[in-house]
Amino acid sequence: MKPNNISKYIAAPSGILMTLLILLIAVLFLQGIILQTASVLTYEKHRAAKNQTDQDKDLTEEEKRFDRIRNSQKEFLHDGTIHLVHRPQRSSRHSDEPEKVQIYDANDNLLWQGFKDKIPYQYLSWSGPRPHQYHRFTHKWMKNIQMITPEFSQVLEIPITSPDKTRQIWRYHPNKDFFIGYDTAGQKIGHIGSTGFTHSKDHAKPFGKFKSFTAWTLQHSHNPILLWQTARRIYQINFEKQHVRLLFESTESDIKMAAPHMWWSFKPGTIEHEMAKNYRPTIRCLTEDGKHHLIMRNPDQTITVTPPADWWTDALQLTATKDDIFLCCRDTETRPPSRFKPYDFYLQWYRKFEGKPHKEWIELYKLDNQANLHLLNRFEWTAPPGAHPKVSAIPFRTRIQRSVAVFSTPLYDLAWYLLGREFFIKHYRDKDFFAGFARATAEIRPASSICNWLLGLAMTVFTLCHAWPRRTSWQKLTFWLVFVLAFNLAGLLTYLALNHTSLIKCPACGKRRGLTQPNCIRCGAQLPPPQPRKSDLIFN
Repeated sequence: MKPNNISKYIAAPSGILMTLLILLIAVLFLQGIILQTASVLTYEKHRAAKNQTDQDKDLTEEEKRFDRIRNSQKEFLHDGTIHLVHRPQRSSRHSDEPEKVQIYDANDNLLWQGFKDKIPYQYLSWSGPRPHQYHRFTHKWMKNIQMITPEFSQVLEIPITSPDKTRQIWRYHPNKDFFIGYDTAGQKIGHIGSTGFTHSKDHAKPFGKFKSFTAWTLQHSHNPILLWQTARRIYQINFEKQHVRLLFESTESDIKMAAPHMWWSFKPGTIEHEMAKNYRPTIRCLTEDGKHHLIMRNPDQTITVTPPADWWTDALQLTATKDDIFLCCRDTETRPPSRFKPYDFYLQWYRKFEGKPHKEWIELYKLDNQANLHLLNRFEWTAPPGAHPKVSAIPFRTRIQRSVAVFSTPLYDLAWYLLGREFFIKHYRDKDFFAGFARATAEIRPASSICNWLLGLAMTVFTLCHAWPRRTSWQKLTFWLVFVLAFNLAGLLTYLALNHTSLIKCPACGKRRGLTQPNCIRCGAQLPPPQPRKSDLIFN
């Protein structure tokens, strides 16, 4: 095939594709502006309504008691006793004044009040439902430092220092997925991978898909130790000793979250150092299959907890003292069954509790070495009717979102069903391309809306009426009709941008015809030659 013929066959599809991408982005950008404007208006309206409600609300003593119990922090002693820690007045975040608290028992009797740092009770310390983000280096940051910037892409480096100078630098290579060590002269000293230290590059094994890491230092040392998390494994890397230890491996599903608790040593004299004396170092690991794994040290032990299907697994907390293992579970009857449901589903669910009090509870369990649960204590309270948001009508932003989604391509729905709900949950809060795609798909997908299909059919009929006198072949006409139906507004704009040619009246049959076809599509007559003018230099 000649190069000219190749360019002829490539030019038309390339033009259609580029025009479609530009218009899809333009429509998406316009939809985003409308949704963001609706979000701002909804927030301002909600804040004004809330302020007006707070001003008009005059609670009775019983309602004040319910509200205090609901907003109190529930803490457990080591023997299972529960205390309600209430903050009467929240001090400013930047205030140096100690915060005052009141402590009640389960029967609402005041036990103690004073400053928070003087509390005379020792409560259980938990790993938390989610790890703190400020001390974790995540895969988002890893992608950011690898991007091409004015300073060029950066490399993750772990320095090994002595009191007066740097002795080694270990650089992480994302493509090879292991660390390479260099001395101060720039010479390689070895490699660190999943199997540990090796001098040979061929023997270095990759860690696996990177997720995050946490770093800390031992006492009397400035060299970091890394808690390195991949898709299915958790490693502890000591670069100074050139040692790698596999702490956990999930063989059935990916790791969703890992939260260390008292895993590293604290500075003597601090509150954390004194507290750590009563706990075993632990890492709470949640996998995608809903199982909770507690990795413990001193002595080494790992137990796996499979909570019941009706539990709120995201709200579970785990901890291990020197003698016992505890699990804390909190839940409410207003919790929806699942995520990423249509708003009508949530509206129907919440209306059952609107204007009514509802139950909330917290439970403490003790675990044995086989991960069997033994209930120690349960505290249940009633939340006042005003504690639940009022959702008697569809919010303004949701109505705008539905209206905007009418102009979206139905292919967003196809991507939603093919990729699955878990894909969008996993990438929704990231900051890469997949996150942007996940957010856009979740926000503006038509959700098989009848209005979306009716609008698509209307645009297809308009395309047929527009293309009928301009048609050059049945194949091309059919392509554009399917194209407009598949891409909705962006498809129609793409068609008009590439096919809006002028019409003339055929001198033979009197019907309208386009100028892109030399012969009339109805009668077959050719285009008439132009009439000569006085300014023409060449005459027949």
